[in-house]
Amino acid sequence: MIENKSITSGFINKWRNWLEESVRDPDALWAPDAPQELVKELIEKNLIIYHMHRRFEYRWIDTPPPEKDLELGIGRYVAWQTPLHREAVKKRSKSYRA
Repeated sequence: MIENKSITSGFINKWRNWLEESVRDPDALWAPDAPQELVKELIEKNLIIYHMHRRFEYRWIDTPPPEKDLELGIGRYVAWQTPLHREAVKKRSKSYRA
């Protein structure tokens, strides 16, 4: 997956601080000072979902998804596509540590 998504050492080194923060809390990418270039790249690589719609209870047959679940990589406004995507970025970030 890491190679498929072009998560290169250059990409990691350029965005390391933001990637590490977004692995902890994806909503860091929603902050006003978050680099839109990074957000755009993560969306293009299909790693995150940006601007998630509100999860109104009446829209769900069963239990609605959590408003925020950092263990799964779900923020209020931004989420990793899957926990596996988040873990791939986290692992690659550690492997390219200078």
